[in-house]
Amino acid sequence: MTVKGQERRETILIAARRVFERLGYVDARVADIVKEAKVAQGTFYTYFDSKEAVFTELAKQVTTGMLETLKAERASGTPRERVRHGLHRFVLAFRPNATFQRLLEQVGTSSPEMSTMRLALREDFVRRSARGIEHMQEEGFADPSIDPVMVAEVLGAMVDQSTFMWLSLGKEYDEDELLDTLTLVWSRAIGLKEQ
Repeated sequence: MTVKGQERRETILIAARRVFERLGYVDARVADIVKEAKVAQGTFYTYFDSKEAVFTELAKQVTTGMLETLKAERASGTPRERVRHGLHRFVLAFRPNATFQRLLEQVGTSSPEMSTMRLALREDFVRRSARGIEHMQEEGFADPSIDPVMVAEVLGAMVDQSTFMWLSLGKEYDEDELLDTLTLVWSRAIGLKEQ
């Protein structure tokens, strides 16, 4: 693809994301996307077969971007500070994509591929969380009798749902209070001991 072609394709993706986030997946039409992108309908079809195809590409971009945000360095500090840092990183990944996450939830009910993408972010967070719990167990900070993967699954559901309710659905929370509470619940669930 030429540089101009790549730019045109990116223009369509940016416009499509704005349209989907404004109108929702169901009500968005290719006509709305081409109008927003200021391109001809034929130009759209040069790069994408359908509304579903452009949405799938956006979903991949959003999921990949969020996973990259989660791949930060291991935090230093006390065990509780490390827990809070990981939770804050999840919020940082979620916040700019909250509206699109709501769309993924909507589309995921009828599309196995979208459901898989929505789960990819959570699975990565759970995997990283389980490793963090294992490290804390090895260091003597966390309860050695708990299953790190199962606890990470349960706590990951708490974090994912709380963040979704807050940032995607508009439930009002004070960010520091929510992060402090999630950190407290997480710390107690893993039997965290400060040393």
